[in-house]
Order: sequence, then C-alpha cells, then structure tokens
Amino acid sequence: MIVDDNALMRKEIISAVSNNEDVIMECADGESAISNFKEFNPDWILLDIRMNKINGIDAARVIREQAPGIKLAIVTSYDNPIYRKLAKLHGVEYYFLKSNMLSIREIIEVDKKNKTHNKSKEINK
Repeated sequence: MIVDDNALMRKEIISAVSNNEDVIMECADGESAISNFKEFNPDWILLDIRMNKINGIDAARVIREQAPGIKLAIVTSYDNPIYRKLAKLHGVEYYFLKSNMLSIREIIEVDKKNKTHNKSKEINK
C-alpha cells in the first residue's frame, strides 16, 4: 500500500518499488489508509509524513496498534530527526527519503525472499 497525497509521487514510488507481480493499493491520506488496510491486508505500507486529514506518523500508530505484523515505512522528503524519532516510537520499521527510493525496493525484495524461504521450511517440516 502506498500512501501519499501526491498522485504523481504515488506512481513514482510504485515504479521504484514494485514489479509486475505486485498488487498495490493507493491511498491519498492517512485516513484512507486506516480505513482500507484491513480489507487489503498488505505486507507493507509506505506512508508519506505530511498529508491532509491524518498524517503518516499518526496513521502508522493506528495501523500498528491494529496490525502488528504489517511492515511500516515512512517515505518522505524530510530528513528530520524528530520525525524519525516519532516514526520509530509509533512502530515504523523504516524511514526512507524520496531521493533514495531504490533502497526501499532492495529491502522489500529481501523481505519477500525471507518469507518465501520461511514458507518452504514450514512445508518441508
């Protein structure tokens, strides 16, 4: 799930982090993300910080309380230590700058490989 108030930025993030196999939901604000994440059940939610209605950090807090297994990442233009600290405090595992989106893809790919590896271990038990 990609959560950003800028539709062009959502498309840019999608092109940087996904492949043709991925199914990605887009939300324009934190309120929409909170309303839709349970139905969509994403592995990852990538949130901008500054958005209308509910910002990314507050949305992450609510989502983390309701779904502790979802990976949460902030994707922002703001390299601000206070934002980083708040994000971590509210259960966000990763904090990425929009200027370095390829690193997001690398981490998501490692996560996918780990999940596949763990599933094959379970099957072989």
